[in-house]
Amino acid sequence: MQSVCFSGHRPDRLPGQGSPDEPETQRLLAALRERVEDAMKRGKDTFLHGMMAGWDLLAAEQVIAIKERHPHIRLVTVMPYCKNFFFRENCWTDEWVRRAKEICVRHDMFISVAGQYRKGVYYERNRVLVDHASELICYWDGGTGGTKHTVTYARSRTLAIHNLFIPPRSVDMARNARIWLDFYIS
Repeated sequence: MQSVCFSGHRPDRLPGQGSPDEPETQRLLAALRERVEDAMKRGKDTFLHGMMAGWDLLAAEQVIAIKERHPHIRLVTVMPYCKNFFFRENCWTDEWVRRAKEICVRHDMFISVAGQYRKGVYYERNRVLVDHASELICYWDGGTGGTKHTVTYARSRTLAIHNLFIPPRSVDMARNARIWLDFYIS
């Protein structure tokens, strides 16, 4: 399989709140671009994202930027549902909605897991992403939630996992060392 999927946190758990103007976000985006370009060099040509404000949209924007130089790559949007999508979660500020709509204009393919919200639909979307990829590029801080679920599922499906989370200096280093060792030993 020549596909890569993305999974990560909403803006409130990203460096600089995911704002492209913040230096922390710029460093993360540089690492993300490097990882996407490395995947391309290894023959990956399709990139799937889950269409949520935060990591998903940041990743999609990077793929779109890279497509300018490499038009053969494809961006696939996998939304959990369509009806009232931008109104259910608090993460959808006007700016994130604008960015999401721009991605919808520029992606190559669109898939919706369901027509409207239902319990478990985000987990279904995460499984669709993983089931159609051989690699996962994620931003997971080791906490609970959908990203943890996706990483766990990707491990069970033996995907290569690339976590771009860099622990801040002020957090408990023993906890973060355990997270990093878990990625590189298992």
